[in-house]
Parts: sequence; structure tokens; C-alpha cells
Amino acid sequence: MKTQQVEIKKIKKTKRYRIDLGNIEELAASIKEKGQLVPLLLSEDLTLLAGERRLTAMESLKWDKVTAFVLAAEGELEQREIELLENVMRKDMRWDERAMLEARIFQLRSESDPNWSQRDQAGLLDASAGAVNRRLQLAEAIEIIPELADAKTEDEAWKKYKRLEEDAVNAVLLEKAEKTSKGIAKWARDHYILGDSVTQIKKMNPDVCDFAEVDPPYGIDLDKRREGRTKSHSEMTRYIEIPTEEYPKFLHNIATEVYRVLRKNSYCVWWYGMSWHQQVYDTLTRVGFTVNPIPAIWTKGQAGQTAAPETALGSSYEPFFVARKGKPKLMKEGRSNVFQFQPVPHQKKDHSTEKPIELMLEILETFTWPGSTTIVPFLGSGVTLRAGYRIRRKGLGFDLDEMIRTRFLANIQKDVDAGTLVN
Repeated sequence: MKTQQVEIKKIKKTKRYRIDLGNIEELAASIKEKGQLVPLLLSEDLTLLAGERRLTAMESLKWDKVTAFVLAAEGELEQREIELLENVMRKDMRWDERAMLEARIFQLRSESDPNWSQRDQAGLLDASAGAVNRRLQLAEAIEIIPELADAKTEDEAWKKYKRLEEDAVNAVLLEKAEKTSKGIAKWARDHYILGDSVTQIKKMNPDVCDFAEVDPPYGIDLDKRREGRTKSHSEMTRYIEIPTEEYPKFLHNIATEVYRVLRKNSYCVWWYGMSWHQQVYDTLTRVGFTVNPIPAIWTKGQAGQTAAPETALGSSYEPFFVARKGKPKLMKEGRSNVFQFQPVPHQKKDHSTEKPIELMLEILETFTWPGSTTIVPFLGSGVTLRAGYRIRRKGLGFDLDEMIRTRFLANIQKDVDAGTLVN
């Protein structure tokens, strides 16, 4: 194999299997500045074997000649094998290795050229300015938070970094808010209670709440479902599940306590996993509720999710029972039992099972009246309380995750600052 200068017009192009050539303009700008760093690969009759992106970029620059390795490649089979090996049989750098290397290059460039910018670096690396900015931020973050390098992908690391950054901002926000907390903000702080739901609710007096929104763990053997998945593919990393064998007793205990603390003539909305449909219905009935056997549903208005798309239909709704203690009246008489709202995007969730605030507003405006008190035994993100505070409903509840509580309180303060609720 030898290197030589070859006239571009003499290079032969046969059918190529790489269709998407990416951003040729940025590559051309980099080649114009730095020159051709990597030779093309040609057969002896000057048929292009590898380097189509580079050749296309240099053609756009109106170059006459290029540098190429010329080697013997007999027949189409060998040519196609070379094309494949050139494009896929290479070991890419780990995302964190690339980020650190790009950061070092940026540092060295800036030292020699004070005007060197991220856009200049983007042109040099044939990348978008946004991608360069993200990798530079991650490289800096890794120096402070080394465990970010444990992420399997750059995207996973970026999401973790942004969440940590947001939590740090929330902590500062809450530290300031504690000194001036009053009204709804103070109520929210005092009534998002850290602790086990059953234990805490047993401490409450009977007949003190007007509505219950119960979204318990679903008893779905989550650990088994997680097998074979990376954490980046599962948003349930902070979710505590109830073992299947303990679930019936768990259901009975929490249903009994919820019924006890509700006033006469109150509604209860109870979310559940379909595999427990009959068990949940029977339990709610047994403890005293009157339950509509036809569940209401939240339909998400999007393509369904399934772990086995080749054999199973995607799920795009969640069911809930509407249970009654006594004979309450709906605020929205005759409303349909279908609630259609878009889910919270994964990257914006504070909790793995967080539901959209618009859905919770609609549920509260259907089943409760102004001035009422809602109990949420499994608070999670606290979105039900946030919704209630916006429409003059008080609320309280319990959960175990202090970080999720901090995020909830930060959101309450943001709501106050934005004027979406009256403090």
C-alpha cells in the first residue's frame, strides 16, 4: 500500500452503502483550515473504497488533488469488505474519554489563540456547537463529580448532571425560602411528611379529610422487570415496590386507614396495576367503600409503551377506581370516566410515576369542592398537592424520599414566585 496524490476527477465512485454523510459543510470548513489529515482509500484503478465524506467535502472546496492510500483490492467482495471495516470495525472512544480529550484540546487551543471559541472547535471536530458545549461541560463536571463517568452513555451522564445541577439550585432556593415561608408555602412544608404511609396515617384522627388520591406501588415484581435493563432504560431507580406476596396485606392495611380518615360523603381515587384489578376492587369493597366496578382511565394520547413490541400491544392508559364513602356529589356532574392528558416528559419528571398537573387539576375539580382537604398517602412528586393549592384545596400526605420532597418544595416556591398560587 502506498500514498500518492490523486486527481479528484480520476477517482471512480461506485454504489456506496453509506447514505447519510452527516454535516459536510462543517467537515469542509475543518479540512479547509487544517488540511486533509486522513488519506482516502482507493483501489489500484482509483475506485473509492473508504473516505466518501472526506472526498465529498474536498469536492465542495473545489480541490483538484487529494492524498490517498492505494492498495490492491480484487473484485467487489473485497471492496465491500473494506468499506464495511472502515466504517464499523473501529473501537470508538468512551464518551468520557472523548469529553476529556476535547476539553484538553480546547484548553490548548485557547492558550495559543485567545479568540478560540467553541464554534471554532465545532468546525475542527466536525460537530455541532451544542455537542461541543455539552462535552466541555461534562468534562468539567467529571472533575468535580467523578461518578458521572460511570454513566454508560453521554446522554445518560448529561441527564444525571442536569438533575444534580437542578437539585443544587433547588437547595439554594429552599434555604432562602425557609426564612420567609408563609401561607401555602408553609403549609406545604409542614404537610409533606417523611415517613411510611401506613404508619403515619394511623396517627391521624378519623373523619378529617374530604378526598383521597391513592397511587400506591403496583406490586409488579419490579426487580424482575428490571433484569436485562440498564438504569438508563428504567426511570424507576427511586421507586420502592411491594413484594407480590405481601401485596394483599399491604392493600388491606392502607385501604382500611384511608377509609377511616375520610369524612362521610367523600370520594377516593385509587390507581392500580391491571394484574391486581379484582384484588383491589374486593379490598376497597371489603373495608366499606362503594366502588364503581367499571374503572375510570387516564389515556395518554400517545403511542403505547411495551417491553415486547413484537408480541404485545403498547399500553397507553392507566386505570383507577372511583370509590365512595357515603353518598358524595360530583362537582362536575355527568363527567366522562375518560381523562385524556399528555404525560410528563421523562426528562422533566421529579418522580418516576409523576402524573401531569393538568390531570390532577381535572380530578380535583371533578371530585372535590373549594376548601376541602385531600390526603395523598403516596405523595411522590406531590403534584396532587400542587394542583390543589392552585384551586384553594388543602392537602397533606407522606413519602419516604427526602430528595423528592425537596424538589416538591422547590416547585411550590416556583409556583408562588410565578403567581400560579396565592401564598
